[in-house]
Amino acid sequence: MEHNLTHDFKSLCDNLKARKHILDELNSTGQKHQLRGFELLKVIHLEPNPFDIERDLITQTFKLKRPQFLKYYKDHIDQLYKEAKGAMV
Repeated sequence: MEHNLTHDFKSLCDNLKARKHILDELNSTGQKHQLRGFELLKVIHLEPNPFDIERDLITQTFKLKRPQFLKYYKDHIDQLYKEAKGAMV
């Protein structure tokens, strides 16, 4: 099936149709497992870059550094909240 998408991963992560498809698949799985409405996803962010030590997002043992994650992704998180509020209206 052809969707006229470019073949680089970053463009795919930024594509709204791709984000919606993945969101729908995740929520479909959640519904099959009887998650309640508040447990289902409203919006998602697809990250094209792996988490790495160079950006100080993980430890050498690959544990997440939550404060650094929050700082690094703050703008993305704020945008997701705006999108979620827009979807509810």
